[in-house]
Amino acid sequence: MNVRRAWQAAVFGGLVACGGGGGGAAPPAQSATSAAAGLDNATPKDAPGSSQGAPSPEFLAGVKAFDAGHFDDARTSFQAAAKKNPNDSDALFNLGATCEKLDDKAGAEQAYKAAIAAKPDLDAAAAALSALYLDMNRTDDALAVARAGLAKRPGSAPLHENLAVALAVHGSQDEAVKEFEQALHITPTEPMYHLTLAHWLNAWHVKGAVPHLDTARNLAKDDYGMTASVGHEYRMAGEFESCVQTFDHAVSIKDGGEVRTERALCRLGLKDEKGTLEDLQAAVGKEPTYAPAHYYLAGRLALDKKFKDAAAEYQKYLGLAPQGSLARQATERLKVAQEAAKAPPKKR
Repeated sequence: MNVRRAWQAAVFGGLVACGGGGGGAAPPAQSATSAAAGLDNATPKDAPGSSQGAPSPEFLAGVKAFDAGHFDDARTSFQAAAKKNPNDSDALFNLGATCEKLDDKAGAEQAYKAAIAAKPDLDAAAAALSALYLDMNRTDDALAVARAGLAKRPGSAPLHENLAVALAVHGSQDEAVKEFEQALHITPTEPMYHLTLAHWLNAWHVKGAVPHLDTARNLAKDDYGMTASVGHEYRMAGEFESCVQTFDHAVSIKDGGEVRTERALCRLGLKDEKGTLEDLQAAVGKEPTYAPAHYYLAGRLALDKKFKDAAAEYQKYLGLAPQGSLARQATERLKVAQEAAKAPPKKR
């Protein structure tokens, strides 16, 4: 599991956008999509892809294909633009973003490196490359790229954020906190920065996560993935009331098995047994393929001595996730539940 998004993927891997950006280390860097957004109101000299003049037809074709989700075509067009002008840093950067969409990490790395070579102070490319290295668990490379980028652009919040994550992974807690705080000083309204710092404070068992989670929740508004991730970190911080309130909002945006299960665990922290059971039952009803809901529901049913039903839920979990993180516990508890279900009822 990659270090940049591991904390999100633990519960909300399917909720938070990935690809050319959107991970825990930094907000999305400029992609072909954001580049296209600037073309309508920008003059040619200001438009993305125009570092050597007006955007080339190949570059514009790449943007159009990217925005349509035709990433193979986009890659071909950006490659043509870069071949036509090897110093077109914008075409190279967008080629890297497109390669990430196609899960071509080697191609993305090569393109980002070429973009930086063409324009050494292009912090978007340095941020994207360092984030890519974090995704690939190449932490030393991420450190080197982020530091080199900051030497050129010391005011780049994404680079400070990526450097912070790399330092955190390395165990350099004090240095990491300084970099997180620097990123927030530069861009205090980026919810992902608050969320990521809160995550690491929780991971280090250090107080201080809650104010950042409060800020991130307010800034996230109706962003489903961000709201759900904030709720998860509230739970990790032991702030169960805030956790429930946050998942109330997430459920109002989009109901589903994951958010119902997380809210159930928050309610369990508040010793709300009735609410916990109701959320878990709703979770398996709304999203029967979400395995953790079955596991936790089984536990509540076993607690109520409904061992046959509990065993059925453990079996459902194992059927859905035979190699899941809870598989060992589910196997052990399934045997206990099956034995308990066979046992004759105790005489009163």
